[in-house]
Amino acid sequence: MRYKEMAASEGKPFPFKHAWAILQTFDKWKLRDQETAPKKSTMLKMDDSEDEEKERNLSKPEGTKKGKQRVKMEGEASSLREKMEQMMKAREELTRKTLKTKILITEKKKEVKLAQVEAKREEEKRKADLEERMIKVKEAKV
Repeated sequence: MRYKEMAASEGKPFPFKHAWAILQTFDKWKLRDQETAPKKSTMLKMDDSEDEEKERNLSKPEGTKKGKQRVKMEGEASSLREKMEQMMKAREELTRKTLKTKILITEKKKEVKLAQVEAKREEEKRKADLEERMIKVKEAKV
């Protein structure tokens, strides 16, 4: 494709000859020379154009906009990954703390239960001692 063909309107010369002298050496513009203009029937069938466009653009170098978009997407993906990892670590820590708390509560309940059982034994022992004294007092009276 020559710079004359790139004119915005037919019959007028291309006004950026100095830019074309530089750009024509880049792969993006070399590949444009090889492409043929699409026919009207092809333009009407744009259903599967996305697949064809990807195939056609594979050999083209990545543009600035797409490059920035790719970097942004990769950054967002890594950021999301980091956030997910932080959330998972926080959840694991919370689960660990919850489990420790449940274990402590269970141990306290056991201690309380043992204390209650011990108190009950002491109470029963005092009652038994009291009954023995009562029996001894009754025997002493009799």
